[in-house]
Amino acid sequence: MEIENLTLEADTPGQEFRLGVFRFHGSGSGPSVYIQGGLHSLEMPGTVAIDRLIPRLKAAEFDGRLIGDITLVPHANPIGLTQVVFGQSLGRFDANTRVNFNRSFPSKPVNCLEAKPVSDRLKATLLALAEQAEVVLDLHCDDDGPVYLYVSERQLDEGKRLARSIGARVILTDANDEPVSFDLAAGERWAADNKGDRFAATIELRGMIDVTPEFAEQDASGLYRYLVDIGTVSDTLAATSAVVPIIGDVDAAELLATPSSGAVLYEVDIGDWVQEGQRLAVVVSEPGASHHEIISPFDGQVMTRREVRFVRKGDDVIKVLRHPLP
Repeated sequence: MEIENLTLEADTPGQEFRLGVFRFHGSGSGPSVYIQGGLHSLEMPGTVAIDRLIPRLKAAEFDGRLIGDITLVPHANPIGLTQVVFGQSLGRFDANTRVNFNRSFPSKPVNCLEAKPVSDRLKATLLALAEQAEVVLDLHCDDDGPVYLYVSERQLDEGKRLARSIGARVILTDANDEPVSFDLAAGERWAADNKGDRFAATIELRGMIDVTPEFAEQDASGLYRYLVDIGTVSDTLAATSAVVPIIGDVDAAELLATPSSGAVLYEVDIGDWVQEGQRLAVVVSEPGASHHEIISPFDGQVMTRREVRFVRKGDDVIKVLRHPLP
């Protein structure tokens, strides 16, 4: 294993950011893989999963069982980790540009962006690392949710294989390959180089507070199983009972907003099947007064919930995946 520390000069004098890159070198022609965590810097499930994955890859490399090259970036967003306002860490949106760290990726390579903000140079650096691989996995998490995937519709078959390995309960597909997110931006780079047969996905590893030793081991095991399944690592693993994921278009998953501010009381859990007109939550704005209700607009399955229990009017509170799927 080799560890490289890439340095990014900050936008102000006397400051810089360090991006840690872990490289494992395969002995053969297995698929090369890039995995990153923490692009939204406070989302820690992917970072701790990579931490638990590293010893397995070190053992595989030492034993000569590593067939393809693997690159890991556990903390993909050192900028976001430093942005704190009144004791509250940010990390999803850049405090300087107000742009989501997982959006607006530059089309130019990093050496053409010297005059651009460090957030642009970080994104370009991450893409330069990712585009060298044949498989790219971007690890995220939701507020409160299951393990699920975002994949391009044309890569659904490979998405199913990944879902079986990591136990994803839902796959959301997107027929539009516009490079809005990191995985799609990597796909755009490949397409420009006539390497459209490569695979990229966003993996959502449950919720923000689902950072435990048990989940970290479980997620590392799932990632390792996938690396074995695609031939990047040589190993024999015991069979597991595969989860059959629900598959739906990304537009079939609808976020429902609260009609008022207040404390949100959920009446359904992640994974529950609900019916059109069913009450999903109430919002307590004024104790002793009538509660505001959040109603399901259709039959479907509860995918995610907002973690924070105080919401403001218009906040997205709960996501429901439409069923039957269109």
